[in-house]
This record gives sequence, C-alpha cells and structure tokens, in this order.
Amino acid sequence: MAETFTGHKEQSLESPTDRVISKVKDLINSGILKPGDKLPAERKLALEFGFGRTQVREALHKLEFYGIIKTLPQSGSIINGLDINTLDGLISDVLNLQSYDFFSLVETRVLLETNAIRLCAERWNDQDMKNLSRAHANYLRDFDTQDRIGSDFAFHRTIAESSHNPVFKAMLMIVIPDIMTIYQRDRICAPNPDVTNEHQGMMDAIKRRDGEEAAKIMAQHLKGVLDFAKLKLEQENN
Repeated sequence: MAETFTGHKEQSLESPTDRVISKVKDLINSGILKPGDKLPAERKLALEFGFGRTQVREALHKLEFYGIIKTLPQSGSIINGLDINTLDGLISDVLNLQSYDFFSLVETRVLLETNAIRLCAERWNDQDMKNLSRAHANYLRDFDTQDRIGSDFAFHRTIAESSHNPVFKAMLMIVIPDIMTIYQRDRICAPNPDVTNEHQGMMDAIKRRDGEEAAKIMAQHLKGVLDFAKLKLEQENN
C-alpha cells in the first residue's frame, strides 16, 4: 500500500481502540483499503496511526469478531469481501458499542471469564500452562508499575485462549478495552496482594483440572470490581 494513511479527526470521547477502528474506516471509505485487501502488519499500523501495538491488536480483534476482517493462516488479516456500504455500516455499529455502561461491561466480563476458566481447566495442554505461567510471572514483574493493569488483563486473556473456544476470547477482547480505559481513568485497580494470591489459586485449580474451584476463585476475584460497578451505576441513577 504505497499511499500514506490519512488522519482521522479524533473525538475525545472515543477510546484508543475505537480511534484505531475509525482510522481503518477512513482508509476503506477513501479507497486506500478495498474489500479483499490485506491489512499491513500490526507494527506498521501502529506506526502509521500513532498508537501502540496493543491498541491496534485489540481493534483488529474487535473488527474480526464482527466479520469486518478475517485472518487467514500464514496470510495475515484481510478486509472482508463485502460491499463498501455494508462495511461502513458494520464499522459504524462497532464504534457505537462504546455507549455500554461500566456495570454492563463488568457483568458481561464476569459471565465470560467464569465460564472460560471452567473450559480452560478441562482443556488446557502443556503449552497453555507455559503461557499461563509466563503471564503470571509478567504480572508479578509489573506489580509495582503502571504496566500492572495491562499484565493483569493479559493473564485473563491467556485463560480465555486456553479455553480453546475462540468466541470466548473474541467476546472478551470486545469488552476489555473499554473496561481498561475506565480502570485507568478512575484508577480503580490499585496494587493488591490478594490479586496475586487469587491468580495463583486459579492456576493451581486449573492444573488440577478443577473447573468449579477455578470458576469460584474467578468469581471472587472479580467481585470487588463488580460491586464497585454496581455502586457506580446506582450513584449515576440517583
């Protein structure tokens, strides 16, 4: 793709992930990207758009879940072969998803993660356990830094991946970016040793293939933020 990517007039209410999606939308509408075209690599998109690779990756996950792009083995991501008007409408719908309230996002996360960890405990393989151990080690490394929230979510994403149900992971990748934005804005997730212990407890239960115990620990793990979100919703409605 020889042409230089054009910028999009960013709105302050958009999350970084949605701003990336808006830029992809602009490229399609301008004809720089067409149905069937291959998307550039994540690193190139991040450089051209001025965002981190994490935001670009989350945006691509969101677009893939809604059928706007598809990933082919050893070929990367391509724009789905739909007509331009259909693609434009689909992307507009995805961008409008950001209006969901915090409680609904967190409640959905709890439902997804408690079921994903049950499947993870049942289906994990040796590589999954290595990935979980690495994600947990990264969280411990970042515990006293600003990277803690991202490493925490990476641990949870690895559990979803290890469920071997790609829909669970895709749905989680839809709600997580908006939750992360609110976490960082409101400084919800302070360092807490209990989180470390709960992560370890989940890993131990997964190793024993005890899905019910793993789900129980996950529910307790997320209870604090769910209670906070419920209180926040009640305050906003009063």
